[in-house]
Amino acid sequence: MGRWVNLTPDAVFESVLAIEPAWLTSRGIRGLAVDLDNTLVPYGQPVPDPDIVEHIRNLTAAGLRIIIVSNARPHRASLAAKELGIAYLANAGKPAVRAFRRALDLIGCEPGETAVIGDQVFRDILGARRAGCLALLVNPMSNRDFPGTKLLRWPERLIVRHLQARGDWPIRNTP
Repeated sequence: MGRWVNLTPDAVFESVLAIEPAWLTSRGIRGLAVDLDNTLVPYGQPVPDPDIVEHIRNLTAAGLRIIIVSNARPHRASLAAKELGIAYLANAGKPAVRAFRRALDLIGCEPGETAVIGDQVFRDILGARRAGCLALLVNPMSNRDFPGTKLLRWPERLIVRHLQARGDWPIRNTP
């Protein structure tokens, strides 16, 4: 895998809803840093759907400490965080390691006991790997994206295809 390791997730899931508390805790995970747009809400939607709200509450009830880590503006992140009853870090500057370290400080977890969940290889997975966290990739909830993200989707697809062809891409996890 070599030079591609920082762009390769530890696991791939259909959505956040497919990530079960038992799967996380069996791996020693106590904290989650979760992306907002196209991970918890479709891009442009202000608050999560009821099924996401219920799932996040189940994860919290299982003892997981959860924080939204988003490059979105504070107003957007705060609306979703309030609805979910969790902390948030907006204007995070992902994939910078400092963004993830700050988020981990806020929830009181170490990198080795934290999973990062997101829909982007270049922001979420790269940032998670560089910060020493478990990197979990989910499918984007919508085809709509922030314009800067749209530009990154094309090279992201090329890298994923390359890693899949080499056999270096994780098989999709199922619940």
